Amino acid sequence: METADQRALCQGSSCRLQLLGPVKGWCGGKEVDLGPPLQRAVLCVLAARPGQVVTKDRLINSLWGSRAPVTAEQSIYTYVAGLRRILEPGQGPRRPYTVLVHRSRGYLLRREALETDAEEFERHLQEARWLQAADDLDGSLKTFDLALSMWTGPALCGVPGPFAEVERARLEELRLTAGEERADVLLALGRHHEAATALTTLVGEAPLRERARELLMLAFYRCGRQADALDTYLQLQRLLGQKLGVDPGEALRRRYELILRADPSLDDPITTYVSVAEDRDTDLAPRQLPRATAHFVGRVEELARLRSLLAPGDEGAPQAVIAITGAPGAGKSALAVQAAHAVSGHFPDGRLYANLLGATPGVERLDGLEVLSRFLRALGVGHENVPSQVDEAAATLRDRLEGRRALILLDDAAHIDQVRPLLNLPHGNAVLITSRESFAMADDCVHLVLGGLGRSEAVTVLAKLAGAARIAADPIAAGRLADLCGGLPLALRLAGARLVERPQWTVHDLAVRLEDRRRTLHELESGQTAVRSSLEMSYESLRRSRAAVDRTAARALCRLGVLHVAEVTPDVMAALLDEPVDVAERALNRLSRAHLVEPVASRRFRPHDLVRLFAIELADEQLSAQERSLALIRALGFYGATMHRANHLVDPHRVQPPWPDVPQHPAPLTDAQDAKAWQESERANVIAATMQATSCPDDAVALMGAYLGFSLAWHLYWGGHRNDHLQIGEAALRVAARTGDSTVEALAHNQLSMAFNRLNRAADATVHHEAELRLQRVLGDRFGEMRALGNLSLNYSDLGRYAKGLECAELQLQIAREIGSEVGERHALVMTAIALRGLGDWSSALSLLEEASSLAEQAGDHAHVAMCLGPMASIRSERGDLAAAKSHLERSLVHLREVGYQDAELGRLCQLVEVERLLGDLESARAHALRAERLARELNDPRLGAVAARELEAIREAMAGTNTSPERAAAIMGE
Repeated sequence: METADQRALCQGSSCRLQLLGPVKGWCGGKEVDLGPPLQRAVLCVLAARPGQVVTKDRLINSLWGSRAPVTAEQSIYTYVAGLRRILEPGQGPRRPYTVLVHRSRGYLLRREALETDAEEFERHLQEARWLQAADDLDGSLKTFDLALSMWTGPALCGVPGPFAEVERARLEELRLTAGEERADVLLALGRHHEAATALTTLVGEAPLRERARELLMLAFYRCGRQADALDTYLQLQRLLGQKLGVDPGEALRRRYELILRADPSLDDPITTYVSVAEDRDTDLAPRQLPRATAHFVGRVEELARLRSLLAPGDEGAPQAVIAITGAPGAGKSALAVQAAHAVSGHFPDGRLYANLLGATPGVERLDGLEVLSRFLRALGVGHENVPSQVDEAAATLRDRLEGRRALILLDDAAHIDQVRPLLNLPHGNAVLITSRESFAMADDCVHLVLGGLGRSEAVTVLAKLAGAARIAADPIAAGRLADLCGGLPLALRLAGARLVERPQWTVHDLAVRLEDRRRTLHELESGQTAVRSSLEMSYESLRRSRAAVDRTAARALCRLGVLHVAEVTPDVMAALLDEPVDVAERALNRLSRAHLVEPVASRRFRPHDLVRLFAIELADEQLSAQERSLALIRALGFYGATMHRANHLVDPHRVQPPWPDVPQHPAPLTDAQDAKAWQESERANVIAATMQATSCPDDAVALMGAYLGFSLAWHLYWGGHRNDHLQIGEAALRVAARTGDSTVEALAHNQLSMAFNRLNRAADATVHHEAELRLQRVLGDRFGEMRALGNLSLNYSDLGRYAKGLECAELQLQIAREIGSEVGERHALVMTAIALRGLGDWSSALSLLEEASSLAEQAGDHAHVAMCLGPMASIRSERGDLAAAKSHLERSLVHLREVGYQDAELGRLCQLVEVERLLGDLESARAHALRAERLARELNDPRLGAVAARELEAIREAMAGTNTSPERAAAIMGE
């Protein structure tokens, strides 16, 4: 609790900070020295968030961005101490500071301790808008004048750092907007000559602002200067054409046409008020934009153009579709994210984002349905209500966005067809796209073609990367280096990285090295060849280095092109290199320091898309087909060995598909939890490796890929990854057809039947099980025959063909006992029971289930225990013994969660909800129903999701029919 003395101290030490010009400070009416520039920067960051904790990390990022020195944290302490001496000169070690106080991980500047002219300016600006909206034009004009009079120069003048750059740009935008709004009021008051004078100055400062031009045209016209009004438009038209290759906006063109014909409406008082946004509940509006780059450099004109298109000054609707296109490495994504953040306030109903992976080599692109599904879920559409067809999903998105204002950023589109379903949105929404390809065929689309940065901007990038002093030491060589890089941000980043890695080089040294590749660098303007040249230079430097780790890193970069997965770990790289894991890890860390890969998590690395493409080309050039196949087989071997190890740890009772004897050792997994975590983190990579290998023309690689896919079977089956399971099974079947391998064919049919079973397509599953059974009998594989019979029995029962199911189950039981398969015997007993239950023999079914459950308990087989308890609960429930049914289901859930069998858990939850509801245990039923609904969404199971939803409704009805009070019922239902 703050004491009265502390409050008095804060009031007594109240200070004022000038930000709208050279940064200055006053305390107690006297100007004070705020210290060195970086100390002033700390004060500006804290003053921008009064009453809020600003972490040390945020302060460091605000002052230095990604180029923070190792002494940054100590410097923050020094600057804070200096500010405290200024803000509270009477305090000391025995009297704690009360104005700038320390909080967990950061600092807080008390709101009442410091006033800033920037805050006051924004208050006056808002007041002027309110007065204008209330038709008090004289009061509005005086308040606009008061606000603008506070400016004494460029905002935050003399303050360095990324925060100052961003805040300076924000305040400058507010100043220019205020100038336009003031001129609007002057025109409404009939003071046309004053408006013309003010707007002429404003247009001189910001010649590309279309709103200022439009108002100036109107002012000139009302002053009787029609020719000057028309010339103002033509000047902007020429300027936009020369600089940006675009025409003025629609509002400006309409104004030009009205002036051209001297339309009488131009003489009416103009009062274009700043609209106050409608009250909306935007707390749930999706905000998916990636973080904007703190040290974004340049692209001033492009940003201005994007702002004018996305947030027109006349408060009109945004441009429907904007495509930023250009060469690889031109900074399209960074510009798009920067622009989207700049206009985010104009899109209160959401900012949606998707990386479409259009230019990511070797990684599957996102299709339109996947993107639509993600956006619909973000906009509040339940998983079960997301349409499964593209056209329906697109229509649902349009319906959701009708009457709203949302911005969609589609990053890295491969071509127009990939995004076409997302383009025709309702009026008021906007789609911003980045792509390497042309979008000339898109309707209602404005194109922004991105080339290289200008020389001064490119040199600034180099200075930020390699150090300002180093670049300033030889400005001519720095300019030449920027030109040789073509102004491409990626090439500039690579050049800066080379300078950092070789501190003994001068800028001139690096420029000379680039000029040695004159013929290649001549193609820099096209983008792709230039990027490859820069990457090749880094690769050659590593390859020719005397350091062993550099040469290993070069080999690692080459092998990255062999395996097409999103991320790699040292274990995978060790297999690709055929080296120990510690050697592979050092190589990846070396590539990370050279900016050729980036660490994305603990011991996990991802190459940039362009680096990935370069690595693929490098592997094709440097390695023979046999070397590439052997490296890929080693990586597949590691994945498969680890997956089998993980499967055994998760559930040692499940029979694993066959796996070739490989020399690769699995990752050091210790227990089931460790194994599940590895399977989940690597699932996408193992699937990608499987699909790459099964498509390989080398039969040995393709067969290895098929067996790797089989190793995923139980993980995909238990986790509900049905579509992945189906895709892998289809790929394996193609490999079998190509190679004539009957064993792989039989296993592929087994995989497909498992996938169709979980997709609730029992008829399709049965077809594949029947094909597997025929093949296993031809191969003479008794265990395979037994397994196929057991699975066939399950599918026949699902189809209601219980007699056929009983026949298969009895054959399975016979073979299981012949070959001594305990797991097969347990499964056969369960299948026999399920078929008998369907035929009406409940007593025999229950007896067999109890026998199988007892055998499974003795073996410690959680999955089979759960498999028995489910149908046992159904029989108990059908006989009216609901308490016993509930007990069976609760035990079943414990066993299912032990092995992570989520699909079966969902089914059991739905059973349990019904039993608990019938027992009158409504609170527990509701909790389990909600859990079932969530799990159904996660597993994309609309059928069981609908079951859970119906149960919730039944629970509400049950409450309505009891003596439960409305308040108690609402509490139970969470309403």
